[in-house]
Amino acid sequence: MKKRLIAYVILFVALSSCIDEIYLSVPASESNLVIDAWLGSTSEQSYVRVYRSGSYLSGSTQPNYTKVATTSIYVEDESGRRVYFPNTADTTLLHQPNAGQSFPAGMKYRVHVNTRDGAYESEWVLMPEPSTFGDFEAVAREKSLFVISGSSPVRVIGTTVDLTLQASNSSGEEVGYLIEADGISEVFTTGDAENCRCNCYLEEPLFVTGMNLGSGSDVPSPIILAELEVTSLGRFYLQSTIRTIPKANLDYLRQIDKQRRNTGSIFDPAPFKIRGNIKNLDNPDEEVLGNFMAYQEVEYNRMVYRADIYRLNQQFPFVFDEVGHVSEDCKDYYPFTLPYTPAPFQP
Repeated sequence: MKKRLIAYVILFVALSSCIDEIYLSVPASESNLVIDAWLGSTSEQSYVRVYRSGSYLSGSTQPNYTKVATTSIYVEDESGRRVYFPNTADTTLLHQPNAGQSFPAGMKYRVHVNTRDGAYESEWVLMPEPSTFGDFEAVAREKSLFVISGSSPVRVIGTTVDLTLQASNSSGEEVGYLIEADGISEVFTTGDAENCRCNCYLEEPLFVTGMNLGSGSDVPSPIILAELEVTSLGRFYLQSTIRTIPKANLDYLRQIDKQRRNTGSIFDPAPFKIRGNIKNLDNPDEEVLGNFMAYQEVEYNRMVYRADIYRLNQQFPFVFDEVGHVSEDCKDYYPFTLPYTPAPFQP
């Protein structure tokens, strides 16, 4: 035993003596000007952010952006009308127009940003017509998902639904849809107390990989608002925001989305800086990041009845979460429940 110990010590010393410290000089990543400009139909929906990009830090949720001083920012339409975007506060990156401004559909707009280092201008972008939305449908399909059994999640083959909405647009050309959605889910427990608060309501983000993008034309076609797993029979209140954007803006977001969806495979393309539709008028070769986007926005909210989905799709395998048991309050089982009954669920 002692001989073996001595041998290990000698081996450790030998290996340690072979280690050389190497200092690598890694150049700092280049900082680019970023102009992130969104033009909605009203002042409240419109803003421009101007800053310099920060160094990439994996997992960072608060990048170190540097504010860029501007001398003027305005949006111009085809008739020459200018709407200026003053800074909302010295400590923010946000610039917004004064209240009461409107930007009608069917006209082209471009943004101008003047800084101490140069003048920047976007390409002309068409403000799309508002979209028309029709029938809503929950389309069921099989999927591998997790359900709660005991205190542990278990992977099973269950049922999920795509929440779809018929959409069309009268712009006369292809348009895109940028969709954000979340909701509130009704969950159940059993209880011992006679006046048990056994129903709870949980805010539920509907996660998607990358961006939720769709496209359409003047012919009605379905867009997917969100995916909802049917692991209980409680109601679900869908809250969604749909932005209609011109095709040029859709193509730009698709490039961003493709990069964000990369899986880490060795066959994935290397990350790259995606140039938008904004350039430096004095130095067109400067790499400017960001884009000028025009959009029409609507909110679409709807109560979804999981019990109806279960009743109408008996050919699919449904697997449900175990129902928890509490003394008198469902918060004991669902600690992050809302402390009140949301309005859509009230009688």
